[in-house]
Amino acid sequence: MHSLVLTAKKTIKKYEMLQPGDRVVVGVSGGADSLALLHILWEIRRDFHLSLLVAHLDHGLRPEAGQEKSFVRKASADLGIPFFSRKVDVRQKQKEGGLTLQEAAREARYAFLLETAKSQKATKIALGHTADDQAESLVMRLLRGSGTRGLSGIPPVRDGIFIRPLIEVWREEVESFLKEKKVAYLSDPSNRSLHFLRNRVRHELLPILQQYNPRFRQTLVQMADLFRAEEEFWQKLLEEKYPSVVRSQKRDSITLDVPSLISRSLPLRLRIFRYAIEKLLGHLRRIRLSHILSIDGLLQNPEPNKSIQLPQGIGVAKSYQTLIFSKAKEGVVPFEHSVPGPGYVEIPEIGRGMRFEVQARRPLVPFEDSKCVAVLDFDSIDFPLIIRSFQPGDRFQPLGMEGEKKVKDLFIDCKIPAARRKRIPLLFKEDRLLWVVGVRIDHRARLKPETRRVLRVELL
Repeated sequence: MHSLVLTAKKTIKKYEMLQPGDRVVVGVSGGADSLALLHILWEIRRDFHLSLLVAHLDHGLRPEAGQEKSFVRKASADLGIPFFSRKVDVRQKQKEGGLTLQEAAREARYAFLLETAKSQKATKIALGHTADDQAESLVMRLLRGSGTRGLSGIPPVRDGIFIRPLIEVWREEVESFLKEKKVAYLSDPSNRSLHFLRNRVRHELLPILQQYNPRFRQTLVQMADLFRAEEEFWQKLLEEKYPSVVRSQKRDSITLDVPSLISRSLPLRLRIFRYAIEKLLGHLRRIRLSHILSIDGLLQNPEPNKSIQLPQGIGVAKSYQTLIFSKAKEGVVPFEHSVPGPGYVEIPEIGRGMRFEVQARRPLVPFEDSKCVAVLDFDSIDFPLIIRSFQPGDRFQPLGMEGEKKVKDLFIDCKIPAARRKRIPLLFKEDRLLWVVGVRIDHRARLKPETRRVLRVELL
């Protein structure tokens, strides 16, 4: 038996991922990791008396998706495994939900896998995440400023149904296994694009860090294991202590007792804040450690009445002896943030941020086909800039047009829902609108033949 199969079996037993007779949906994209996962589960199916199903999702993003679907269908048929697929419009989901493209794709993928499992009465969903994915995720979360929960990484088992049998094997082991077994797989060209943060971490940052510590990836994985064990301990303690600080809990608000909170240790307090937000939202997406620390700052503030606004429409108000977490009906408050120079600017009101880079123009710069990136003529612009929310009367000259247009009319033409318009940042130089972020740049801010300096702006 191949060493990779033995490692996967050890991981499965270590985390009790499978039980005899399990019916398992295997998420297969056609890439190396998912094909290796499929073949490993097929090899050990008799050991666990497994029934396997293959699920493949077309995100509607790339023209080669039809070929990928056919490839995965054939790979499934060669093993005699039932095949299920679906196509979704991830870009439409992104627009409707005000999500990043990656968030929309992830939500669509998990929804499809869960629906397939439910309709086929499957008990587990197997995913092909590897130790490399774990290491890369940890670096990305460090860069975002995650707390220890985020630094616990990708869980081997989640919600008792999602399992990751390859989470303790490395990508080079996967590729060696496929080569030895003569299993063909597809290479996703987007995995080489440095537009995505994960790819920059994988191809640029991690190789640099490994110069300082050749075992840096292994160290990251060990850290994730340690943080995950600590978080399990804290979660049990949190569930025990949380009720004692709650004064009232309603559908859209939770009121906590200030004296009880102050008497708790800082690590427990921060977890209580996060727990309250998760109860209101059902998730912690875009809630960062900086937001949780700002709540503690509010708690310690000597003023009896003060409030702050967090992403996802969460408001936190201190009123004498109470700390009130509320979920606003209106998801976004007006915002305005200064951009003093190159770097990163956070927009907490919408849970996003923007990165600014000034570059010398190069003769052959690859075109970035992303609505989240704008490349502007920096010869005619200078810092500081302003990021703010939409206001009635805002106007600009859309790229390719001669005259000006109301931003409101642009939103209507692009069929952007009214509720989402308040989440779209506008980038200004004084009173000159440069970019309706993610929608259209101003014609006068475009790159010109004589442009020498480029401002690259990315919505994150």
